[in-house]
Amino acid sequence: MPYATLSYEWLGPAIFLSGGGAFLLLYLHDRKQQAALRLSGAYLLSVVGFVGVMLVDTDRQPAYQALILGSLFAGHFLLLWGVASLFGKDVPWPPYVLAVLLTAGAALYANHQGPLFWVRVIAVSGFASFVYLMCCLLVWRARSHRVDLVLASVFLIQAGLSVSRVVRVEISDVDMTTHSAFKSSQLASSMQTENAIFAIMIGLALFARYSVTLVQQLRRLAETDPLTGLLNRRAFEARVQALRAASAPLPTGLIICDIDHFKRVNDRHGHEVGDRTLKAFARLLERETPQTALCARLGGEEFCILVAGLDDEAIRLQAIHLRSAVERLHIATSTGSLRLTASFGYCELAPGDDLPRALAEVDAAVYQAKSDGRNLVRRAGSPPTATQQARFV
Repeated sequence: MPYATLSYEWLGPAIFLSGGGAFLLLYLHDRKQQAALRLSGAYLLSVVGFVGVMLVDTDRQPAYQALILGSLFAGHFLLLWGVASLFGKDVPWPPYVLAVLLTAGAALYANHQGPLFWVRVIAVSGFASFVYLMCCLLVWRARSHRVDLVLASVFLIQAGLSVSRVVRVEISDVDMTTHSAFKSSQLASSMQTENAIFAIMIGLALFARYSVTLVQQLRRLAETDPLTGLLNRRAFEARVQALRAASAPLPTGLIICDIDHFKRVNDRHGHEVGDRTLKAFARLLERETPQTALCARLGGEEFCILVAGLDDEAIRLQAIHLRSAVERLHIATSTGSLRLTASFGYCELAPGDDLPRALAEVDAAVYQAKSDGRNLVRRAGSPPTATQQARFV
């Protein structure tokens, strides 16, 4: 019988150790996953609290009470920090610090006023409930996927369960004056079981959120150019259809541009400057085009932009604007400031126009601009005229 009781008391610590180990393995697999390291610490510190509450009489050993409270505060802070960092949010410091001070004050009051263990239970339950509510709010405000709703719901249920413990302590006929009386009660066993179950549920929900995050990261890696962060050609062509459909019946504007004499940049200044040039050029395209525009690196020093809702004249003006912006771009080098120019081709895409054909025609317009002297804008399918051969300003 003692063996069965001991095994039951170790159920919670075993579950929390498993959860902490799982998050730690996730961090060791990818050191960039700082949220996983914090969540691992939250689970592992909870083991201290479980062992202390269920296996140690803190009334006789006050030092353990301080250790348990310390692990409670640190563990719940790491949980809050881990959830906040997982969703790219800041930790709500002021309410957390206030909750710690109130809980610590209640614990000190219980110690100095005699056998009032129930006061500590209520304070700790209220503190835990408040932290779970903060986690719920963080997830709810940052939600972007269905699994976020599940995670927020689990935190909300756990917060409600922690509040219900306060009610059960108040209406229970269990002797709550001392720790030793409490830990041998059925109420203590039920609390331990609830904590263990929700530790599993929260862990599974957090791992599900991590799975969504990792899938999104893998998708971004598959769709973006690793150097510039713009869409790659495959992703660009996949997204064009959706943008054109959303823009219909209005046309879309297609621009292709190529940095002039880019090989000289690499030859004279080295590939490090060449890479910085490509990155700066990509940022310029993102900055100088509408937020709804699709910007992609087709390869090498060639880039492509698709802008919804622009007719022929509007897309021409957009290309002229980009050409002028490139002229104003400065790239710092060891020998001074590097200036760039680029050649542009453009066309208006009607809803029924064929994209591959349009890309080929605009690409030919870029070569026409280079043939005519570079740093020019040319319309696809139009023969060069005296006006077009002049530089746009």
